[in-house]
Amino acid sequence: MKAERARAGDSGVARALIVAVCVFGAVALLGALLGPLWWWLAPRPEVTALGEGEIFPGTSEESFAGEGYFVVITAVAGMITGYLCYMAQFTLADRRLQDLRLPLLLVSTVAAAVAAILVWRIGIALDAPAREIVRTADPGDTVMGALRLQATAFLVVWPFVHVLQYGLLDGVSLLRSDQPGVPEPEPAPIAAPEPDTGERRD
Repeated sequence: MKAERARAGDSGVARALIVAVCVFGAVALLGALLGPLWWWLAPRPEVTALGEGEIFPGTSEESFAGEGYFVVITAVAGMITGYLCYMAQFTLADRRLQDLRLPLLLVSTVAAAVAAILVWRIGIALDAPAREIVRTADPGDTVMGALRLQATAFLVVWPFVHVLQYGLLDGVSLLRSDQPGVPEPEPAPIAAPEPDTGERRD
């Protein structure tokens, strides 16, 4: 009996690791795919070259539009990955009777942070030709600015929204009491009735 339980425990850990690796890879791959999307959608502002790659970005809306597109793209991605990751663990836990909520939340949150960094770095890398034009421009020239993300705090948008979506779905499941893989509390034992001896008390 102990050997069977040990084998079941080992298989449960192995299954959780496989699921974690698949989830991490899928979320990171999505980040790699969204990098070119950000590079393609984000508008480029006209900037004034100051020499040696330095620029004066100005105060136009387009100067901040690139970061706005990054926030929108990663926020939507966070909602999607939060939903899909929770539903994936919900389905697997329901089939295997194994609670995967916490390990999958931790892994998918780290994956969301990595994916946000991939969106940023890939988008910046794809705009290298525009950055080279800015670097070689003479001081005072007006050129098309390169894609950039000044507020790196926006990198937390994806994992933050991901955790919110995941937690919201888990809260709904908790209210409905349909969390798979969570053992139900055992019912309290019912006391047996005392035997009737047939004696009467005055």
